[in-house]
Amino acid sequence: MSIGLKAGYEVGDLGSLSSAGATVSQLTTGINLCFQVTASSIGTNVQFRLEGSLDDINYFNLDDEEQDTTLTADGTYGYALSGCPVKFVRLRLTGISGGSPTISAKVGCT
Repeated sequence: MSIGLKAGYEVGDLGSLSSAGATVSQLTTGINLCFQVTASSIGTNVQFRLEGSLDDINYFNLDDEEQDTTLTADGTYGYALSGCPVKFVRLRLTGISGGSPTISAKVGCT
């Protein structure tokens, strides 16, 4: 089911990762997106990127500066993107430094 196509605010689960790789993708309207990222058991840090796609095959970093995001502490973090013209989104865990972390993510869309 795609999110953001009905009236109101909808949330889709992107799943969890404990090693480098990408979560499942979520079909969205790509208008206003909010990612909720929860990290646990971080040793030193983890790096991830929020990715978007028009075709669910070729993905690109949604960060304007093409930078990955680094987390150094366990917790839940939010990332809001406005006017984001993508059809599919996912999270990619790009690096782990210490510990046995788990990163889980959800995406909300209007």
